[in-house]
Amino acid sequence: MDNGHLRILAVNAHPHDFTHYAGTLGMHASRGDEVTIVSITSGANTHNEALRDELLKPPEERDPKIMNQTLEEYSEIKAVEMRKACGLFGISDVRILDFPQPFVMQSNPESIDALRDIIHEVRPDVMITQSPYLDGPNGRVSGEHDDHLETAYVSLEARAAAIRVTFGSTEPPHKIAATYFPGVYFGPEQFSFLVDVGEWFEKRVEAEATFKSQGHTPEGSRHRVSLTLGRTGFQFGLQYAEAFVREKPEILPGFVLPEAALAMAQETSAARSQRRLGQRSSN
Repeated sequence: MDNGHLRILAVNAHPHDFTHYAGTLGMHASRGDEVTIVSITSGANTHNEALRDELLKPPEERDPKIMNQTLEEYSEIKAVEMRKACGLFGISDVRILDFPQPFVMQSNPESIDALRDIIHEVRPDVMITQSPYLDGPNGRVSGEHDDHLETAYVSLEARAAAIRVTFGSTEPPHKIAATYFPGVYFGPEQFSFLVDVGEWFEKRVEAEATFKSQGHTPEGSRHRVSLTLGRTGFQFGLQYAEAFVREKPEILPGFVLPEAALAMAQETSAARSQRRLGQRSSN
C-alpha cells in the first residue's frame, strides 16, 4: 500500500450491481485510493426491458430494430452505461469479463484464473463482492439471479488461488486483507457498518439513471435511490447511507469509536432531526 492509500477491488455479477455501493467507492476514489471494478458477465441477458416489452406485443407490432439487436450490440450498450456510471465517481479501471449467462462457476473454471490474475495485477487490500449466502440467518439473496451467488463463489475461489504458491509460477502471492459484502443482500440487524453517502446522493441518482437499457428513468432513479439509501440511513440516524457486512471479525487495537459516533452521542434532539434530513446544526 503506497502512501497510505488503499487498493479496492469490487467484483459484481452484472454492470449495474456496483451502484449499490457506488457512493462509498466514489468517496475512496476522491481520497486517492485505487478502485478497480470487475463485472463477471456483460449483463446482456439481464433486465433487457426493451426486448421484454416488444415480446409482449403481437408479432406484427414489434419493433424490428429491437428484435434484431444482437447480443454483442446489447452488451456494448451495457458496457458504455457501466463505464459512464463509474466515471461519475472518478473510477476509470473498469473491466467486463463477459462470461456467459446464466453464469455458473463450475461450467467456467477459467473465470477463477481470470479473476486471480486481476488480483495479482492490482493487489487489492479490500475486496467487495456479492453475498455468498443462501436464504437464512447469515444473509439473504433475492433468488432472481443465481449469477450473484456464483459471482461470490468465484470471487472467494480466486482470492484463495491468489494466495497459493505453485511450482513454475513467477507471480508473487497476494492476500486480500478484508472482504466485504454489500448490505443490500442482508437485513438491518446483520449490517456490520454504514457509510454516510449523503454528499454522493446526486451521483447515485445519476448513475442509476445511466442504465437506460434496464428501463431506468431520471424520475424513477431518484425515487429508487431515495427509498433505498434513505431507508438504510434513516433507521440509523443518517439521511442516506450504504451498508456493508464483514466476512469475518476484524482485529482492532481495542475499542475504536468513529468521531461520528461520539458526536451523535452528544447531540440534541433538534440536531439529530437535522442530521437525518442531511442538514448540519448551527450549534
